[in-house]
Amino acid sequence: MIKTTGFYDLCIQESLFTSLLTNNDLIESLKSLHNFGYRTIAVNQSIDDGNIEVGKKKKKREPRETQDIVPVPFNLKRIQDVVAQLQLENFVVLNRLTVFFSHQEALHKITKSTNYKKFHIIAAAPTTMPAFTFTCTSLEADIFSFNPENKFNMRLNRKHYNLLIDRGFHFELLYSAAIQDSTKRKNLIHASHLFHAFGKSKNIIFSSGAENFMYIRSPYDIINLGFIFGLSELQCKSAVFHCPSKVVLNSVGRRHGKAVMFVENIESEKEDVIMLQESEGEDMETDQPRQKKTKI
Repeated sequence: MIKTTGFYDLCIQESLFTSLLTNNDLIESLKSLHNFGYRTIAVNQSIDDGNIEVGKKKKKREPRETQDIVPVPFNLKRIQDVVAQLQLENFVVLNRLTVFFSHQEALHKITKSTNYKKFHIIAAAPTTMPAFTFTCTSLEADIFSFNPENKFNMRLNRKHYNLLIDRGFHFELLYSAAIQDSTKRKNLIHASHLFHAFGKSKNIIFSSGAENFMYIRSPYDIINLGFIFGLSELQCKSAVFHCPSKVVLNSVGRRHGKAVMFVENIESEKEDVIMLQESEGEDMETDQPRQKKTKI
């Protein structure tokens, strides 16, 4: 069981950490994240089904592909060593995979991969309406995300939104896109207002999606930014603390599967002693010989 605490940033791009060539750069970055108040972060890697061949059947004698189409999870050892060196308490680093897909056939190949099962968190980013419908009804994942570079073009409605909530999904808004570019900012605001119109902004989480440390902001700045996206003050706070913690918790259940538990009341020792004494008294009464009747 992964024990985490807030604040959370569940999408920091892999390229941010690979660009930190020296340990000093990594130390400064982790110190800054800790000083901001972050205690749980996720290193994000992405895969696009556009690079996967689908529909070609192999002949009998033709060798099968041995290479895994899903990348190996980012090695967290270097980060964890620096965290231990700095003695950053309760600082947890997770692996995350974001899957951009347009059709179900390629997604089937991805989900059957051995590397796919090694990631802590899975985010789904459908790019077509059939892929979106499949996400709402069948796909097992933790986060619903999208690329702010493109306008959110899914025909979202209240039924789809509630289906995703019932299946444990959380809707992600990548705030760093709003800082970088005006077009991305418009796309992000457009999507957030759709989430507000059809789902009253339930189950929203904020992540940075940053490829550069300069685009990461403190949780309190993000809470203020959340008002632009149509969230209330309570929802803004929940988007960086409570909802991301539920994402991590749900991801554990998704990876380990469902279980059945039986709850049974256990009587206290005092009750057992009283019952034992009563039973002993009854036994003593039955063991005694019958009293003889005296004639008068």
